[in-house]
Amino acid sequence: MLCRRLGLASTRGLCGRSLSEKPVPPSSAIQEYVENVTAGKDFFYNRNPRNAELLGYKQRVSGWTSDRVCTNYYNRIELEKTGKHITARLIHFESGELFTVSTREPWIRKRLNKTYDRTAALNVGRIMADRMKRSGINCAKFWDPLESAYFSAKTEAFMSGLTMEGVSLSEPLVYKVTWDVAEDGDTAHNYIHDPELLLEYLEKKAAERSAIMDH
Repeated sequence: MLCRRLGLASTRGLCGRSLSEKPVPPSSAIQEYVENVTAGKDFFYNRNPRNAELLGYKQRVSGWTSDRVCTNYYNRIELEKTGKHITARLIHFESGELFTVSTREPWIRKRLNKTYDRTAALNVGRIMADRMKRSGINCAKFWDPLESAYFSAKTEAFMSGLTMEGVSLSEPLVYKVTWDVAEDGDTAHNYIHDPELLLEYLEKKAAERSAIMDH
C-alpha cells in the first residue's frame, strides 16, 4: 500500500512517542480533582490550553473581507510549490509555525518518483493530515498565497490528501463573548471564566424569561 510505503503506518519520523503510550496527568491535577469531588463541586477548571479554541470561545483576529492574507483562523495550512519541491506548513494564529511537511525530508523524498508532481502533492497532504491528527488538530483553514478562487491541479491534489485522511478545511464558528455590567455599575465580569457567577447569571435570566412569559 502507498500509505505503508510513505511511513503512515509507522510512528517513525512522525512523533517521538509511541501511540500505545498513554499520557499521564500531573499529580497536582489529580489532587485538585479529588479535592473538588470531596467538596461536592459540580464544575472544574479545564487547564487544556486549547480548550477555549475547541469550544469556540477563543477570540481570533477577524480582519477584513478584502484582505488578501487570511487572518481569521486558529490554525492555517500554507502550501508552497517550487520547481523541485512541495512544502506544507501548519501555522497557529498566536504560536506561529507548528510543524512542516516537505518533500525535502529524506524519508519522503526517497519514496517518491518525483518531488514536485501531483502525486507528491497528494502524499504531502496525507502526511500533513496524519501529523495534524496525531497532534490533536482535526480542522484548519487552507490558504495558498499564490492562488485565490481557482486552484491548480497540485493544490487540489494536496487538498484531496487532507480530506482523504479526515481533516476538515473549515473551522467552527466563534462564539461572541458578551460582557455584562455588574449591579454596582462599576465593573464588568466575563461570565465564561467564573463558573459561580455564570450560574447566577443564567438563573437570573431564566427567572426574567419566566416572568415575561407569565405576564
